[in-house]
Amino acid sequence: MMSFLDALAGHDPSGIALVDAAEQLSYGELRRRAGQVAAVLTSRHGTGGFMLLRADSSAASVTTLIGIMYSGNTPVPISPDLPAPALEFIRQKSGAVVTLTPLAADTYQDAQPEDRSDCSRPALVMFTSGTTGFPKGVIVSHANLAHSCHVIAGYLEYRRYPSAAVVLPLHYSYALLSQVFCQLSVGGRVHLFSDLRNPAKLARIITASGLETLCGVPSSFHALTAFHSMVPLSMPSVRVLCSAGAPMDRSRFNTIKEIFPNATFFNNYGMTEAAPRIAFIREDDPRFHEATCGKPMDGVAVKIVDPLTHDELAEGEQGMLVVRGPNVTAGYLNDPDLTRAAFTADGYLLSGDAAFMRDGYIFISGRYDDIFNCGGEKVAPGEIERVLNGLGAVEMSAVVGQPDEQRGMVPVAFMKLAHPVTRPEIVAELGTQLPPVKIPQRYYEVSGFPMTDNGKLQRRQLSPESPHVTREIR
Repeated sequence: MMSFLDALAGHDPSGIALVDAAEQLSYGELRRRAGQVAAVLTSRHGTGGFMLLRADSSAASVTTLIGIMYSGNTPVPISPDLPAPALEFIRQKSGAVVTLTPLAADTYQDAQPEDRSDCSRPALVMFTSGTTGFPKGVIVSHANLAHSCHVIAGYLEYRRYPSAAVVLPLHYSYALLSQVFCQLSVGGRVHLFSDLRNPAKLARIITASGLETLCGVPSSFHALTAFHSMVPLSMPSVRVLCSAGAPMDRSRFNTIKEIFPNATFFNNYGMTEAAPRIAFIREDDPRFHEATCGKPMDGVAVKIVDPLTHDELAEGEQGMLVVRGPNVTAGYLNDPDLTRAAFTADGYLLSGDAAFMRDGYIFISGRYDDIFNCGGEKVAPGEIERVLNGLGAVEMSAVVGQPDEQRGMVPVAFMKLAHPVTRPEIVAELGTQLPPVKIPQRYYEVSGFPMTDNGKLQRRQLSPESPHVTREIR
């Protein structure tokens, strides 16, 4: 299978590769500039190392990242706003030789392009949050990247729809791998947006530019549908629409289709360790509106195992999802103990997700580290949140376990409301869909939710004392 860098070298040099608010680069210009970046970096830092890159949403950022690959070094994209302690941890863990900001063209314009790329080195290292509280460096090999680009670009039909609106941060594997790299691997046009703060402007640019694919996280679609309820949005040029990163609230699907009337919607499941895709389901699948993330993508094998013994479980039994395939990482950078603990004896990666399978479809119940015991019964927050999010009064919800003297832990719900509702009304609705042990004991209205910059809920920051809480619902 052709490597990403080999694919990049084969595209029409006059085709448009990257667009941001400041500039537009052709494939020829991208390759030339990346080669010049490589020349500057090798002269200053040599080859064979790791380089941190504060990856903002710019063409210069992508150019610098590819330049690091051409230099025979490995890029480690990080958030531009990464706090100093986290930056220092990643710098020490990776042994990085330098921390870069995206290089401006005038810093390398006189250099002669070089290509010292080495496909035996990791293509990338993506640091992602770990259960210990410290980020872990996921090694993405050139083979991982090539397989993901080939399969993801295939099922999302990127060759048919070779343009992308990228609204997510580039230090996030979802945006960088499944959008930027996948589109560049097929000669597509990547338009980079800094954020979603102005949905009306975004819609105008997407439509005027004829951009055909867009990927977001559930909070992205929540923002768009909330804006649409006040000011109608329409992006008819978009033909492929993706959600990933967290469970998608299917109750918003009809509104999403109003905004994107010509798009086919894909709900995706993955993790950085899978570069970054494991499974998907598209809207025309008969089980799309069930709580499933679909079937594994080509080349990926999954099974459900007992989380302690790793013995495979029968269909329908809940356990831990494990995954194996050419897209799956070989491990974590400079962390052999964490790497050993991440795999089963037969080479499957432990996802950390509670799940079961039925007829080949994967049903995710939640994270094992989010699941809690209530009176001896396991409670998965995601199951309760799906029911809450289907209530007309609820825009978005999050459930956490709170200590209880009698039952150990009980579910407590935090909700952003569309209109006022009382506790008895909520309980009456939930009682028709959930067993008593899974009905939250207390309900809090919130103004918003603590989220990571890539749109994932920071569940552990929720409590009755959280600054997001406005009142207890009674």
